[in-house]
Amino acid sequence: MRKPAMILFDYGHTLCYEPVQDYLEGWRAALAHAVENPRGLTAEELCEYSRGVYRELFGRLRPLELETDGLKLDECIFDQLGLRFDLPMQELEYVRWCATEPIYPMEGIEGFLGLCARLGIRTGVISNLSFSGGTLIRRINECLPFHSFEFIVASSECVFRKPSEQIFRRALGLAGLDAADCWFIGDDVECDVEGAARAGLYPVWFKYPVDCTYKPPAKHPPRCRHLKVESWQELGGILGALE
Repeated sequence: MRKPAMILFDYGHTLCYEPVQDYLEGWRAALAHAVENPRGLTAEELCEYSRGVYRELFGRLRPLELETDGLKLDECIFDQLGLRFDLPMQELEYVRWCATEPIYPMEGIEGFLGLCARLGIRTGVISNLSFSGGTLIRRINECLPFHSFEFIVASSECVFRKPSEQIFRRALGLAGLDAADCWFIGDDVECDVEGAARAGLYPVWFKYPVDCTYKPPAKHPPRCRHLKVESWQELGGILGALE
């Protein structure tokens, strides 16, 4: 193992912790901004309808390692239902996401990112999510104001999602680096660890001891060479020893 030129991070349950995921609360916050609601939809009805649309599209795209553009999909849903709002769509997305999932810095991440900066290791983010990249950047900037990420790649704007090699290749192209010069750190066995390995990056499995709120535990350990850590302090000690 050698010190990387760059470390790329997963977002959810890696950089940031999300203690709850309440879709109904998110749609309730969005519906509070409706100025036209001809069907008189309740938040519960809007939540159920939208989840059905998302579920159908996820079922088709995710086995192909492709992602949904949630901002455009929301616009489609709103047009179907005749809904109009007093906020621009991206601002409405931000309001809904904040209400759905409060986020907090993962314990120890500030110190680890500071260590990367002191060691001259570049940093970036690759995240699987249907929320737009602009909203993801806004939330990361608010949650981790001390970061120095060079770029933040969201699958919603990349067409491909992890574990597809294509999204990792995009990040490598933005970085101007070879895969062998980069680490990728994430909590998801198949998307993050095995996906990064498939693309040639060195994978680090961030197995935080608190369960993720929005996906079940991994069915199996990574089926590839990897480093497993349970805290940013543990990984910081390993990285510091590679100087």
